[in-house]
Amino acid sequence: MSRFAGFRLAFVVPRYGAGVVGGAETLARGLAERLVLEGADASVFTTCADNHFTWENVLPEGAGRDGGVSVRRFRTNPRRVDLFHSIQGRIAEGFSVPIEDQMTWLAEGVNSDGLLDALAREIDRFDAVFLLPYLFGTTFWAARVAGRKSILVPCLHDEPYARLPVFRLLFESVGGFVFNAEAEKRLAERLFGLGGRPSGVAGLGFDPEPPGNGERFRRDRGLGEDYLLYFGRKEEGKGVLVLVDWFMKARRRGCLKGTLVLAGDGKAALPADARGLVLDLGFLAPEEKRDAVAGARTVCQLSRNESFSIVLMESWLQGTPVIVHAGCPVTREHCESSGGGLWAANAAEFAEAAARIGRDRDLRAAMGRAGRAYVLSNYGWDAVMGRVSGVLDDAKGAVRA
Repeated sequence: MSRFAGFRLAFVVPRYGAGVVGGAETLARGLAERLVLEGADASVFTTCADNHFTWENVLPEGAGRDGGVSVRRFRTNPRRVDLFHSIQGRIAEGFSVPIEDQMTWLAEGVNSDGLLDALAREIDRFDAVFLLPYLFGTTFWAARVAGRKSILVPCLHDEPYARLPVFRLLFESVGGFVFNAEAEKRLAERLFGLGGRPSGVAGLGFDPEPPGNGERFRRDRGLGEDYLLYFGRKEEGKGVLVLVDWFMKARRRGCLKGTLVLAGDGKAALPADARGLVLDLGFLAPEEKRDAVAGARTVCQLSRNESFSIVLMESWLQGTPVIVHAGCPVTREHCESSGGGLWAANAAEFAEAAARIGRDRDLRAAMGRAGRAYVLSNYGWDAVMGRVSGVLDDAKGAVRA
């Protein structure tokens, strides 16, 4: 019998679906579908939004099935956008914000009265409710509905929002936690304390991928062997502007050769002298993305706000080493634990790391092998679901106690 047979589980996440781009959303979808595959009954409560900036109701309201998972979409509440941005700006700049304004900020972000009402009506039939990520009103108020049945998957970053007293209320109200990385769990313990409640580090699971064809990608895109790659959302918070800046400084000084390739949603602002040196390919289909990763000298992920980093895992599955920001505890710890990448704190260190990987084929191959072994050992689905099972068993016992 499957270890999850008989479990009735809910997920509350503000966006959900195959076309939704984002780490927390990918995590929710991956876990929900895997739980169903392993015998659980899983239901997702989400909104009709597909854009995490506007939260407009775009997707149809109602119930359906997606990947074997029951998915119910509810309309988002009307928002006072100007008020939201006014408060968010003060928070982001580090100003002290009264708790009343923090609550208003959450209320004017993404919320859905219909979602919360439906969850309240059905809460008795669920053994546990996964809430993610920590940052949104849907999570905060769903925790009030689910109480001790709630398991927070915070996707926590060390950022000004995490230090708001309103999120201490959230962390104190839930019944348990699932973290993506040990560094994230340590941050949560330092900021909030876990109070002895059920908790564990799970992350997202991965299956071995078919090898990409790097030679085909280089041929089709007219690239030489010497290219660095970034893939993912091209947003400031993902470190894309820092990457372009560091790369261009290295090129101007003659420290690096080759091209920086950007792939993914969004548009990066490029300096005038980046033409021909930085190539923005936009969104790539999955097969071409694998080819791009397989053919890259290294994948660069300089975000300082990561709780897991799917990008690292996908890179290592293709045997490609990575360079991360030294100021991101999670990605740096992945590199230290795996031996699959290097880290840099500034432009000079970045240029040195990229040049070292570029000139030493043996080192590059060894890092790629080490990274792949790390993913398959620690983030194969069987290992991940074993850790999730442990938290669920502990949480179910705590609710019955």
